[in-house]
Amino acid sequence: MPDNIRFIIQIVDLAWAVGVAIRASGWVLLCHGPVWKCERPKRVVVECLLVTAVTAVCQLLTILLWGYGPYLLLQIVFQGIVGALLLHLRSDRQRKADLVMWCSMLAGSCAIASISGQCSFLVGEFLAEGVAEGAVRTAVLLLILPLAAYLHSFSLQEYEQVPASGLAAILIGDVSIIAMNVLEVLWAGTDYRITVTFLVAYVSILCMVVAAMQGIDDMCTERNEIVELQAERQRLYSERELARMMSDNLDDLRSIRHDLKNQYSYMQILLSQRRYGELEEYFRQSSEHLLPQLGQFIDCGNRSVNTILNMEAAKARKEGVELIHQLVVPPVLPFSEDDLCAVLTNLLDNAIEECARLLRAGQTDVSTRLEIYPQKSYLFILCRNTTDRKELARSGRGLRTTKGDDRLHGYGTRIITKTAEKYNGCAEFSLSNGTFVAKLLLDMTVEERT
Repeated sequence: MPDNIRFIIQIVDLAWAVGVAIRASGWVLLCHGPVWKCERPKRVVVECLLVTAVTAVCQLLTILLWGYGPYLLLQIVFQGIVGALLLHLRSDRQRKADLVMWCSMLAGSCAIASISGQCSFLVGEFLAEGVAEGAVRTAVLLLILPLAAYLHSFSLQEYEQVPASGLAAILIGDVSIIAMNVLEVLWAGTDYRITVTFLVAYVSILCMVVAAMQGIDDMCTERNEIVELQAERQRLYSERELARMMSDNLDDLRSIRHDLKNQYSYMQILLSQRRYGELEEYFRQSSEHLLPQLGQFIDCGNRSVNTILNMEAAKARKEGVELIHQLVVPPVLPFSEDDLCAVLTNLLDNAIEECARLLRAGQTDVSTRLEIYPQKSYLFILCRNTTDRKELARSGRGLRTTKGDDRLHGYGTRIITKTAEKYNGCAEFSLSNGTFVAKLLLDMTVEERT
């Protein structure tokens, strides 16, 4: 009987089949999460069976074609290929997140598989052989399933904001586990002391990698909470400014009402005395005084946008910044007022602050321009402002602040980007000939998503 066939007969048993199924199911769970939480659990089960069958066939063919030695190494390659294909076909995450998940799952499954083999060897060496070895090997391999569910639970989209050093720490640990796995296949013998050494090393590195991933996930969650708190802070500030403006407008209305009473009385006297020339001149002077004030009010046809833009226009006038606007806004929008406020106030606050800084520095030709109009099924928002910045420093999905304390500032562009993605849109920031340009698309056919 050929050696390859003899080896297949030796290793292909129930424990081997269960081990192949566990590894294949781990990759499927990484893509979909636990079966009981999936929308289509039957589809996930079928996918597990299909991946198990493909993996088993590949491993058996490897043994038949190349023998025992290459089998131990090539099964790692097959795992990586299967996992990469599944993530490519089934995952909707960012590529960077997929890379971290793929490498971590491959390293974790290899480490657990090696730990199961070492535990099985120690049980056979010191306790009992046969069924006990297979039971221990299978029990340890089952740890792959909670590992896959654990990795799937991370806020993977937030990995775009993780520093490169954080990702490097995870990937270095993963690569170290895979390298150890290869070295174990090439060099490990039957000495239990070597087995124990590899066992301790695998457990230690695997724990460090999992701890690093948990730390990065906590970091991403904390950053996300900071962005939400900054958005809430911006909304509260806008509401406070709006309340102040309403109070000022109420005082102005009271003053205008008092003036109108006096004016009507004076005009009535001129009319009763038939002093029409003086009455015409007085009416002209009153109109010239009143019309500029009326012209300062922005009315785009949407009440929520009117409120926000008039508040920002008051800030611009206070700073001496010219605010030019071209607005074609539908009277009804599917976006929440909080999200509209977060987007417009952050766009205009940043633009007004930049222009005010340039005015204080002695530059005179500064302005801010806002355009809003529908573009097919999207609402297009364009904000331009004068700037002296030569380049933009990116930070995750936003821009790095130019202010001193980046822990308290620099979240405006992230809030804008996050809001755009909430409504199936996108945000883009760029520089063009001394002008900072922010472009935003919001899908008007998408309802608000919490």
